[in-house]
Amino acid sequence: MSLHKFALRFIATVAVFAAGHVAWGQGTYHPFAEPISMGTDWQYFAPLDVNTLTEIAPRKRPNTGWFGTYDRTYLWVSRPQTEQSADTGDFGWGNLYSIGFMTEEDKGWFASFRSIGGPNVYDRVLQERVNRLNEDDVFDPNDPVMPPTDRNDPQLGFRAYVLGDSLNVFGMTNFELNRTWRREPLRYGGIFEPMIGFRYNTINDTALNETYFRDGVLISEPGTIDTEARVEHYITHTTTTKNQMVGGQLGFRYYGHLERWTLATEFRAFGMQNFQTNRYSLRTINTEYDGVDLGAEVVTEAETNNFIYQNNSEFVFGFESRSEMAYRVTQAFNLRFGVEVMHYAQGIWRGANPGFGPTGVQDQDVTLAGFYFGANINR
Repeated sequence: MSLHKFALRFIATVAVFAAGHVAWGQGTYHPFAEPISMGTDWQYFAPLDVNTLTEIAPRKRPNTGWFGTYDRTYLWVSRPQTEQSADTGDFGWGNLYSIGFMTEEDKGWFASFRSIGGPNVYDRVLQERVNRLNEDDVFDPNDPVMPPTDRNDPQLGFRAYVLGDSLNVFGMTNFELNRTWRREPLRYGGIFEPMIGFRYNTINDTALNETYFRDGVLISEPGTIDTEARVEHYITHTTTTKNQMVGGQLGFRYYGHLERWTLATEFRAFGMQNFQTNRYSLRTINTEYDGVDLGAEVVTEAETNNFIYQNNSEFVFGFESRSEMAYRVTQAFNLRFGVEVMHYAQGIWRGANPGFGPTGVQDQDVTLAGFYFGANINR
């Protein structure tokens, strides 16, 4: 018997056994029924099971016991209202984890944690220093150039400031704990799960603005103007704000099955008290040179730092909505993707705070919208 014929017969034999296994699995015996009944999960060529309008197939009834989910999110975040481009936004990545359980009595709990580490969007401008190149800066770990500010930039090869102007620097965390109930399936198989819960939410924002200019007002001799010398001024304004929100929420999850797909919608409406903290810093670096040409030497350098702290409290309300499709790989494991929107209607402090007065920056709205993809187990 040739190797070619042997291979063909082997494949045919495997196919027959596979077909027999599929047919047997549709009857009363399934070798993989324990410990988890898999239904037709491994029978990818089995005929589709069509439900009646008033009955859910047993294998599509809601799961009970522990469940867990993970989602990778990619969300558009609106910019602070203090930005000239406040009518646009930027995207940032995040993660969402959930764990919970549902009892046989259709009552349960679930907790979730979300983190978003962006966007981090800046405008950048490269500003050369007066003494653009320090020819004495030859790297030697045993003889470093002092002070360090006299060194050339290791990436650029010359001395420069990289000025930044923040457009959208955002970070968020969210923790929630919910009590949920499962109602009886509706006529067409949909399942409704109302929920009520606790929510702790933080939103962090950074506003950065750096400026640079030169003049002849000396540091070594205050009040003296020397046209043969140059003094450069590097000024950094940084405003960091943290919104810490604590409150409650009401919502629901509604879902149904269509063949191997699960279609679901979630909605939450929340109200929280926001405890806000704000830190403003002003950093100034003034460097005096003995000339205006490339070989000018540093005469002296002075750095000052000033800080202002503020606190405030606002009420926040808004909503979170998600819609998704999940594909059932096995009875317990699903792959899913969807879209979501979150809106904080008021009470968020973001951006710079010009004048440090009642300018309204403590009471802004924030919108997040985008998509996610992930997986769940026994959900």
